[in-house]
Amino acid sequence: MSNSKTSAQLQLTQRGGPFKVAHVPTPTPGPDEVLIRQRAIALNLVDVKQRDLGIGISRWPHVLGIEGAGIVEAVGSNVRHVRPGDEVAAWEGSGAMQDTWGGAYQESVVVPAYLVFKRPHNISLEEAASLPICFTTAVSAIYNSLSIPLPFLTSLPPNGELPSSVLVLGGSSATGASAIQLLRKACPDLPIVVTSSSKHSARLKGLGATSVVDYKSPAVITDIRRESPNGAGVDMILDCVSAGASQTDICNVFYDAGPKRYVAVVTGVPVPVPEDVTLLEANAWTMMGVEGGNEIIASLTKLVEGGIYRTPLPVRNVGHGLETLPDVLDEVVKASGEKLLLSL
Repeated sequence: MSNSKTSAQLQLTQRGGPFKVAHVPTPTPGPDEVLIRQRAIALNLVDVKQRDLGIGISRWPHVLGIEGAGIVEAVGSNVRHVRPGDEVAAWEGSGAMQDTWGGAYQESVVVPAYLVFKRPHNISLEEAASLPICFTTAVSAIYNSLSIPLPFLTSLPPNGELPSSVLVLGGSSATGASAIQLLRKACPDLPIVVTSSSKHSARLKGLGATSVVDYKSPAVITDIRRESPNGAGVDMILDCVSAGASQTDICNVFYDAGPKRYVAVVTGVPVPVPEDVTLLEANAWTMMGVEGGNEIIASLTKLVEGGIYRTPLPVRNVGHGLETLPDVLDEVVKASGEKLLLSL
């Protein structure tokens, strides 16, 4: 552990690596920022893609990582909802936004205050670290792209209308498991058909899925239509894992007379759709440009404490210390139905 004047960073020295641990001056938060001393770092597929492809990295070395949790060390003069000593989690990486803040792969990180929330008292700090990106991405997909109102997110205008049915592709991903419970809370009677490995079926039904279809089934299209209302197909598809890139006939599950809206969470893999289908994209950052969007991450504290939102996936610690991170990062590629973390 570094002393208070310096902080260790795991720096990606160039595209593809290698990494190195470096010690830099501990940053000072600006008026609207929070300085967090890290205790847990959540691993994400985007970390691997940035390492391998250099996506969104404008200069080297670069500090990867977009989610983490720890103890507040200092806050800017305008920050009110957290204070030094609080346990918090945050969206900690600027990623493709070209900003200078963040990078979760370090001991001390400064982030904008609106991306920080206090750890809910009923979950662990590690579980809190797993929440920001999947939650915000799911909100973006449902509220922004599908135009489904989420009335329990009180900072958002109650815009949109309810669909008659939704198919969630990749239900056991963090975003998929988030979307299932948000849809269920917003629409208590909504038919929500989900694809996933069958081993996750019980958990996803517990989050609100009406039915779970094994994505490996050779008759997956028939299986999905059978589970849809009256076997007629679904109104909307939320693709959390670019499943439509390989399952190119997935749009055959749409209800013929329905709106046929297909929302693809941005993964870097394009999804082709027929001409009569409306393709929309979803990513977490778009919520920051929506009225009330800057308040939704801070709202996670009350949502989780009030039982409105649950940790979407179980978390698993795969290592301790920044120096071990390069050796365990690739485990995130094969993870299924769990969120991987590293402790500091």
